[in-house]
Amino acid sequence: MTKDFNHLTSGIEQLEKLQSVRLSIGVPWTNGRLNMIALVNEYGADIKPKNKACLIIPTKEAKGRKPGQIANLFRPKPPHNHVLAVPDKSQPYGMRVMFILKDEVHIPPRPFLRYTFDHYLDNWTELAADLAFKVFVGEINYQDTFPILGDAIVKDIKLTITEFSKPQNAPLTIANKGFDDPLIEKGELRDSIHWITERI
Repeated sequence: MTKDFNHLTSGIEQLEKLQSVRLSIGVPWTNGRLNMIALVNEYGADIKPKNKACLIIPTKEAKGRKPGQIANLFRPKPPHNHVLAVPDKSQPYGMRVMFILKDEVHIPPRPFLRYTFDHYLDNWTELAADLAFKVFVGEINYQDTFPILGDAIVKDIKLTITEFSKPQNAPLTIANKGFDDPLIEKGELRDSIHWITERI
């Protein structure tokens, strides 16, 4: 009886320690650029020019260069004045398009975090309950739960990012990337997903 009581006391202590720690999962909060990318994808955005008359969007032909780095760049007369190009007689209209000019760009929501939460919450809840029971009966230490649960959630979020397909990328984005994978260009956002523990 005393042994059972001691075990019960130990189990409760372990559960109390478990409840004193929060598991946080997502993009590193210290990386402002990736946080911005994640938020824009999660909720969508309308992007408008701040200091210029229009947005200047590079095509694949620009090869990562800015307008000031390209010689002989010009803006054609209407009806082709929605681009910046360089002379090239081998191309249609005698020019090679380097940039597209837009008044505004709409990025539709691609809610990868909400989608993952909605589709995997039951699995996570079941896993968390199983781990909490194991902590209570002394099979594992409360600290052992975080890598198991955290890794499972990270894996599910990364899978969602990899498989997310709707809405598709815009045609210009597809041309620049060379493929249509809305949430992946180099995989930086997906690879950044990780878990940390925080004291409550």
